Amino acid sequence: MDAPDRADTSMSVWERMAQPPPAPRPVLTHARIVAAALRVADADGLDAVSMRRLATELGVSAMTCYRYVSGKDDIIELMLDRVRAEMLLEQPSAYWREVLRASALRFRQVVLRHPWMTEVPGRILFAPTPAHLALMEQQFTALDGLGLSGEQMADITRAVTAYTRASTHDEIARERLRAPEGWSSGQEARKANLARLSFLLEGGDYPVYQRYVREASPRDDDNARFEFGLDCLLDGMAARLNLPQSPTG
Repeated sequence: MDAPDRADTSMSVWERMAQPPPAPRPVLTHARIVAAALRVADADGLDAVSMRRLATELGVSAMTCYRYVSGKDDIIELMLDRVRAEMLLEQPSAYWREVLRASALRFRQVVLRHPWMTEVPGRILFAPTPAHLALMEQQFTALDGLGLSGEQMADITRAVTAYTRASTHDEIARERLRAPEGWSSGQEARKANLARLSFLLEGGDYPVYQRYVREASPRDDDNARFEFGLDCLLDGMAARLNLPQSPTG
């Protein structure tokens, strides 16, 4: 059967991918399209991903791409699934805390590698994909058998994901905001605003914060800050829900 001129928009991209490939052999594959889209997005952001740009990257016509995907939304969904697959733990521990902690650290690493993930539209971000379901399965399996209800397991995974997403997105946002000012770090941003801060503190209205500024040595260690908050979150969950505090229980 010859490949259709355009992908069937009545089916999801996952249903279309399950169909037999175009005969006699595909000019493209979904994997090649996604790989090209990831290269573009990682280098230039999500807005740079277009059917025309991908066609140029792949050395084909835009119409050829349309035989495999219905448009940019399909491509972003496939990209999102690919990077979510990077978040899966290869050999997850049997201990719930180690799984959730390792999963959060991996999530952060992947998003920092692919900062365009912070730009994904909600209609795509919240749509289930195979890798998303695999991630949920991995985390729920770690919590299964601990005497938790399904809703409690969902609340735990949501809380860890929310903390990780918010912290990582904030880290990316701060970097994006510093770049136009020529600041490469938080330290440079603080130095640029030192005169303004000193003026505001002179009146003595913020004594505790002023003491912090004088005595503390702010560190630009996003990894340490993230892990501290994550450990506090997991400690609180363990205490509140009486979960095992060690692999041996």
